Amino acid sequence: MSHLFSTAFRRANLMGPDALMLAEDVCDSLALRPGMRVLDLGCGTGLTSMYLARRYGVEVVAMDLWISAADNQKRFAQRGFGSRILPLRLDVAELPVALPFAENLFDALISIDAWHYFGASAGFFDSHLAPFIRPGGRVAVVVPGLKAPFNSGVPPELAPYWQPNINFFTVDWWRQLWQQSAALKVERCEENARCEDAWREWLACDHPYAVRDRGMMAAEGGRYFNFTSMTGYISK
Repeated sequence: MSHLFSTAFRRANLMGPDALMLAEDVCDSLALRPGMRVLDLGCGTGLTSMYLARRYGVEVVAMDLWISAADNQKRFAQRGFGSRILPLRLDVAELPVALPFAENLFDALISIDAWHYFGASAGFFDSHLAPFIRPGGRVAVVVPGLKAPFNSGVPPELAPYWQPNINFFTVDWWRQLWQQSAALKVERCEENARCEDAWREWLACDHPYAVRDRGMMAAEGGRYFNFTSMTGYISK
């Protein structure tokens, strides 16, 4: 990773805990080969998309709701990726109606630090994403969550920072959700070991949200948050 992106470039393009650190734990599980097509879902500014294209020689569809396709296209072109990465600004909740990809178009799907925004419901994967991944295609997701459920409510020290729409759940919660899928066969679902490192890199940024999160993470103190890494494949 270090030879692909300088620290300054990476920090300037982070949108949360370091997506590249989190992706390293799962990328090899995708069994990627040059020329494969990968959907990078919730790609943000495209750091993970560029990483995939450069390291594995794959073609990437870089899809995000918050970053414009034009901004990402400019960033990709400046880094020499040309037509190897196709940026799209699209809400995954609108699939498959908004932009019907060809059935079985993708060889793999990856999503880093984004799934909790759109995919925390039973049936979501099968209805919105599974049709576009070929049988046997690989899936890797890293999603933020909790070491243990907040059964008694949000801890008081976190309450000033908490938002009602934060979908943070435990590893077991995510595992049970994904195991309900008829198309996805989960091979691995466990804590990602890079949680502390990924947060530290994010908090070192000058991004306004990173500055905002410093107080929350000081209050959290390593007691509550984690990341869940899930890898599996399509069995349809």
